[in-house]
Amino acid sequence: MKPLIVPAIIAESQEELDSMLERLKGEVDRVMLDVMDGEFVPNRSLDFDLNLPEGFEYEVHMMAFDPLERLAKMAEKIDIAILHVETLTDIRAAIKHVRELGLKLTLALNPRTGVDVVEPYLDEVDGVLVMTVDPGAYGGRYIPEALDKVRRIREMDGKIPIEVDGGMDVENSRAARGAGANVIASGSFILKSGDVAQAVAALSR
Repeated sequence: MKPLIVPAIIAESQEELDSMLERLKGEVDRVMLDVMDGEFVPNRSLDFDLNLPEGFEYEVHMMAFDPLERLAKMAEKIDIAILHVETLTDIRAAIKHVRELGLKLTLALNPRTGVDVVEPYLDEVDGVLVMTVDPGAYGGRYIPEALDKVRRIREMDGKIPIEVDGGMDVENSRAARGAGANVIASGSFILKSGDVAQAVAALSR
């Protein structure tokens, strides 16, 4: 089965966001929106009231210390919340909150966070995202050891969607899929390419 390829958008303005979404129109079904607060990660992105056109399924990768408060403000515009376990004081309460907002939920792990944190909740969430770079910018250093976590999660659950994010070029995408990932988030490889459709296809092969 081919993986789901999800372009990851980092943008500082609505104009920049619009330009990226226009390039992706008709080429992908789902888009990742990287929301950064400048505190949980060093950079800021999409830190404003987003205007989102129809035509995509939107997942919001919340890289911020107040994820639930931010999520509540945009819940009607999006489909999937990706929350970092490192920002949650009570994961089960967060799951309940996201469900009450009517959203799907993916739990995200930074490179240095172990899979034991998410293991108790695999039956309660819609996916797990494994960061394969330190989050916060396009072009971070790829950490191949993170794929060990993908393998462990896949051993725990044969069906749950496992997403990887960071440094996903053709070679790394293939390795991630071999480890058990079936959703590939890729920012710079797709959005800095000259041909979006060709880049998406290359990540699927």
